[in-house]
Amino acid sequence: MEFIFENLKSFAGAGLTLTLFFIALVYLMIKLPKGPKKTALVWFSIFSLAIFFCPLWILYAKFREDAEILYRILWMIPMGAVIVTAMVEFVSSLDKNKETAAVIVMVALIIISGKYVYANRQFKPAENEYHVPQTVVDICDEIIVPGREIRACFPIEMVQYVRQYTALVCQPYGRSTLLYGAYGENYSVIGKLLEAEVYDAKKLSEELRAADTPYFIVSSDKKFTENMSNYDYYYVTNIDGYDIYLDNNAYIGIDFINHR
Repeated sequence: MEFIFENLKSFAGAGLTLTLFFIALVYLMIKLPKGPKKTALVWFSIFSLAIFFCPLWILYAKFREDAEILYRILWMIPMGAVIVTAMVEFVSSLDKNKETAAVIVMVALIIISGKYVYANRQFKPAENEYHVPQTVVDICDEIIVPGREIRACFPIEMVQYVRQYTALVCQPYGRSTLLYGAYGENYSVIGKLLEAEVYDAKKLSEELRAADTPYFIVSSDKKFTENMSNYDYYYVTNIDGYDIYLDNNAYIGIDFINHR
């Protein structure tokens, strides 16, 4: 059961929100009459918790590599709705002269139970409606061929954003490489080559062609053992400090050729 409680701890964070949830759940169990509201908020939450705490998950954890994400079962629980409903029910049961003070206390509890998300170092203001870096959008728009998919090798730091913007740009490696590197299930040879201080142009061009990837996007400050043009990858353009290369031997499409 230690494995299950470790997952609960990972989900709980600081723990105050989870504490509020359990208090609210018990309160609603006592306070609410039988009906759809109680079923959706109380019994469904209890059912989800029962699934989460089922000891059979230990067997699953022994044989599956994704067992550390067991806490995602807890995402099914309408935690916010349970807490807020309990607060509304509690405030409604008070005398009129006490309601204002109770609401202030409840709001304060909600505030201190969380964190100011905009203080996170990973937070950046949205640059566009897709909430991905504008550089990724501009590069994708440059290489997209109307009416078909195109494969492109992006720098590791951009991998997670490309598919969020468009499904027309495919990549030779993906999220597993980003998260686990050499320990990922489908670790890419190209991903390994991109970890080097100096890129091996010969090996990189060979692997890109083997992966049927005509486009190669790389930061302008990266160094190569030799020029990519030596292996028939020609320089297309630079967008926000990233160079775009294209395999001269690849068939991209008539529309693109005319555009070029």
